[in-house]
Amino acid sequence: MITDDVAVGAVVRYPRTGTTGKVLRVEEIDGRQYAELDSTGLYYRVDELVSVDRVAGKVEREEHSLEDYLEERKQLQQQLKEVWEKGTDQSCEGGG
Repeated sequence: MITDDVAVGAVVRYPRTGTTGKVLRVEEIDGRQYAELDSTGLYYRVDELVSVDRVAGKVEREEHSLEDYLEERKQLQQQLKEVWEKGTDQSCEGGG
């Protein structure tokens, strides 16, 4: 895509992953132009984006608090501890 064609509000797609979204901002970083997309909040090189007519579907990002993240991590650690203490993954080994 020509870098002059990218403007805030333009709908674009990143072909490598199929990510589609509206351009929130355009910034120059280390001499290259990057566009931030609303669907991911990530920056993509403008010269690798292609223009599209519309966004296929509304993508909503869920906001998680630090407390939620820590609680999920604590639960995962507890589950891993329980499996480790069991000493088995309940698989059937044929040995021999």
